Amino acid sequence: MPKPRHLWAALTLLFPLVTAADRLNVGLGELDYPPFYFVEDDELRGAAVEIAEHVADSLDYDLEYHRFPWARVQYFLRIGQIDMVILYFKTEERARDVVYTDAPHLFESSYLAVPKHLNVEFDGDLRDLADFSFLAVRGYWHGEQFDQADYLNKIPVNNEAELLKSLATRRNFIGVGNKPALSLYAEELGVRDKIRFLTPPIDRGPNYIAFSKAHPDADTLAAEFTAALEDFMKTEDYRAILDKYNFD
Repeated sequence: MPKPRHLWAALTLLFPLVTAADRLNVGLGELDYPPFYFVEDDELRGAAVEIAEHVADSLDYDLEYHRFPWARVQYFLRIGQIDMVILYFKTEERARDVVYTDAPHLFESSYLAVPKHLNVEFDGDLRDLADFSFLAVRGYWHGEQFDQADYLNKIPVNNEAELLKSLATRRNFIGVGNKPALSLYAEELGVRDKIRFLTPPIDRGPNYIAFSKAHPDADTLAAEFTAALEDFMKTEDYRAILDKYNFD
């Protein structure tokens, strides 16, 4: 099993980050994103963390985590201030800045969340909901249907907490996000009974590990992690992680 990852800092502010030959700086959002990554008993846990740790350990790399607002994670990845991310969708825009592993290690489903009192149903066609305004956290990807839906009024927000507070207090708003993450934050904010989720999900997207193209060994790292990841995904340990966090 990989060594436990203690949360040594909730938010890294000091620069430059120093990278030893066997150490990789990993960027994570400042807010927990269960079941992918979250803090429990002062340790960083979650499916993405545990998979990344297994793979990194097999390659003798030490992963050091640094947490920022998500937009800053992407900026630091672009300029090489961090080396990698362990949970990243593929888009043309992002591909300009990173080298992805060849295979996805996790899949993420995006759901629509609405105020509980709102009388609305969903059959999978976003055009039927064009009269509503949509709240989505900046920098997150929710599939081509949502990304290309120029007919929707999309309002970016900074984090899940802001999305949920707006959703719980305003009418005719629809939130977009990962269901387990939104459910957890809704519980913490005391608004879980004020929202409900529509089915089906609007997207089930593959997540990858990705390395900053500003890193001199980005291509080599991606190739190494791809090979090790493909081996790990054949094991019972990988299946146990998926089962532990309720992934399909």
